[in-house]
Amino acid sequence: MTKYRVTIDGRVYEVEVEPMTPSGQPVELQEQRQPSERKASGTPVKSPLAGTILSVKAKIGDQVKEGDVLLTLEALKLENEITAPVAGTVIQIVDIGATVEAEHVLAIIE
Repeated sequence: MTKYRVTIDGRVYEVEVEPMTPSGQPVELQEQRQPSERKASGTPVKSPLAGTILSVKAKIGDQVKEGDVLLTLEALKLENEITAPVAGTVIQIVDIGATVEAEHVLAIIE
């Protein structure tokens, strides 16, 4: 969960916000499966910006080449294709709808 400070009619409130996927599942539950939450060997693919995962082209077990599109990240109202920095096998990848911060590990390629 992420904490925010919100001001409404001059009153300050602290709120905790839990991101959800389009299917209604809390992203927090999915983060347990995300690369940043696990110890794994391989090359991490990090998010260049904070945003939301719009689509995931690769899945765990896929063989990818350097430059292959892994997923699409919406950030600053633009769609950004995130590509594989190396060739290998996708061993972890984020889910569609996940909200990520800059430098969040999106995938790991071994």
